[in-house]
Amino acid sequence: AGNAFGFIMKYEGLEFPDAVRKLAGYYSMEVPEDRSPAKIKAREKARTLTDYMGEAAAFYTEQLRRNAEASDYLKNRCISAATAAKFGLGYSPDDWHPLQTLFGEKYSDRALEECGLVNVRNDRRYDAFRGRIMFPIRNAKGLVIGFGARTMNGDEQPKYLNSPETPIYHKGSELYGYFEGREAIYGKGRAIVCEGYMDVISMHQAGIDTAVCACGTALTPEQVRLISEYADEVILSYDSDEAGQKATLRSLELFRNSPVKVGVLQIPGAKDPDEYIKKYGAERFKALLDGVGNALDFRLGRLRSQYDLKQDAQRLEYVKEAVEMLAERSNPTEQEVYAGRLAEETNISKTAIMAQLADAVKKAGSKRRREQNRARLQEGEMNQIKVPYSAGRGALGMASAE
Repeated sequence: AGNAFGFIMKYEGLEFPDAVRKLAGYYSMEVPEDRSPAKIKAREKARTLTDYMGEAAAFYTEQLRRNAEASDYLKNRCISAATAAKFGLGYSPDDWHPLQTLFGEKYSDRALEECGLVNVRNDRRYDAFRGRIMFPIRNAKGLVIGFGARTMNGDEQPKYLNSPETPIYHKGSELYGYFEGREAIYGKGRAIVCEGYMDVISMHQAGIDTAVCACGTALTPEQVRLISEYADEVILSYDSDEAGQKATLRSLELFRNSPVKVGVLQIPGAKDPDEYIKKYGAERFKALLDGVGNALDFRLGRLRSQYDLKQDAQRLEYVKEAVEMLAERSNPTEQEVYAGRLAEETNISKTAIMAQLADAVKKAGSKRRREQNRARLQEGEMNQIKVPYSAGRGALGMASAE
């Protein structure tokens, strides 16, 4: 299904304009471009910035090869040389101006500030990253557009420094590991979203090559859209601490209107995927992935942990909250299954829970219709109709009909 453009977009991991340019290049066809001075200047600047970032990435990779402490750090984290090469890992020397040896006179170029490689304070220029393991962030074309930089000293804060927003790097639109894993994601139809760079690297090294993570920020709707274009299933694999569990809930909301199937991985006996793989091995982690629970399991589990089911009042409150959740977030088949589970957990008859659920479903439906009506009132002609409060309850229906 689809066409040549869609094929190139998915096979090469390209956006539509780039797929058009690539196909045009095959057949020596000219692609009409916006040739306004502003657009030409923006394209030239983007080329300059990506060139600088690529040169810096190569420099950091070479410095990693030369620095025994940095190499030993990666070995102690069980990262192989092959994996380090796959992700282009590097090391920024612990000095103020090592990039000057690379860029020479160009070290004064303001473009180095714009792409986040050089900082300026009191008219003094210095390297933004010093004495850290470097994680290049690549776009879908494989061009380096940003960096994550991790301290090797466990006590140093912040643990990670990240490139700022730049003309070529928009954090909310990029995923770390996406370039390295895009073909596997498309081929397997599944993506694993985790919390950090090391989690992504550990999973890829363990043969789980569909792992990605957000770049120094929480997951965004743009990243959800990107994942949804290439995957039919997404597994959220965040840290097991409270912050990670809250991040899971936020991500579930973002995927709520996405067509992909969403699962949530619980990681027993470890803080994150990286730690679990090191402690128990890749095969046990893959077994966890195969037995992953769905979003409802996760939500109900979080809800259950807030109540003591030995106390009648809390048990009834838990059932009330769980029933409301099922009414809003599940289909009739799921409601039948989870009502049975609730009955077993709380020692309340399934018949009673189903009756309560039927009422909750009606209320949830009425609530959705009210929200839809309110949304309609903000659209098009409806937004121009002013209904006085004194007009009474029928005024909304009259306005809608009008």
